[in-house]
Amino acid sequence: MRGAALCFGTTGTTQQLGVPEISPVAVASARLICGSLFLFIFASFRRKNRGHVRMPLVDLIVCGAGIGMYQLTFFSAVHSTGIAIATVTALGAAPTLSALVAFVLMREKPQKSWYLGTAITILGIVLVGTAHGIASFNAKGVALAALAGFGFAIFNVVCRRSLARGAQDIWLTATTFGVAALVSFPFLFTQSPVWILTTKGFFTVLWLGLVTTSLGYVLFMFGLKRIESSLAATVVLAEPATATILAAVVIGEKLVLQSYMGIATVALGILYLSRRTSR
Repeated sequence: MRGAALCFGTTGTTQQLGVPEISPVAVASARLICGSLFLFIFASFRRKNRGHVRMPLVDLIVCGAGIGMYQLTFFSAVHSTGIAIATVTALGAAPTLSALVAFVLMREKPQKSWYLGTAITILGIVLVGTAHGIASFNAKGVALAALAGFGFAIFNVVCRRSLARGAQDIWLTATTFGVAALVSFPFLFTQSPVWILTTKGFFTVLWLGLVTTSLGYVLFMFGLKRIESSLAATVVLAEPATATILAAVVIGEKLVLQSYMGIATVALGILYLSRRTSR
């Protein structure tokens, strides 16, 4: 699980360090196409254990659209507002929005603790977003990151429903990302895809597809089945920590005391939500 969080945490830095001049939605599309191919390769090694439970077609389309939205809006958020703010906002919004999606799709009412956890998380996001002054608050970037969290929430809730019915995790992830790759494919041509054939472009897409997508989700699914959900949430907090450190050290993003206070507040909100939910 720690390995998965570390893989996920390098996503924004890889984009900004590798191909910052390329359209973020084109990079997201290339990542999904590459990542889904590797996921199907990983899944093929477990084809004998695939079982007979399949995700319904409507759920598959909704789930694929959700993860496609997550990728496209997250990369756009990183491009617009920076790695630290985009990562913290998306990660903080995901558990809050998952409860809302679960209520709409599965009629699961949020627990009373959800309101406090959500308030803490929102406060943390505001602190991070206004760390350099209210005038520096990038509403567009934060909104895109929140949409990314919403897309991941859809993926999380719909996948959980099929996993509860007995669907195999890796095949489920591979088919979902396959649909997401199809949904995002037109965005690959927002500019000429020739950039993928350059050295930087090739290795950027390879890292994003193989490490941050395929390997990351394989490790995440492997760990999720073996540890409690509350502990999983704690370990996954290594993602914003990794992203923040890399943003500051490698990219040179300026982080002030309020930035770290906001990140800590979001982490506290996520921990509270995960622990109260598991109970």
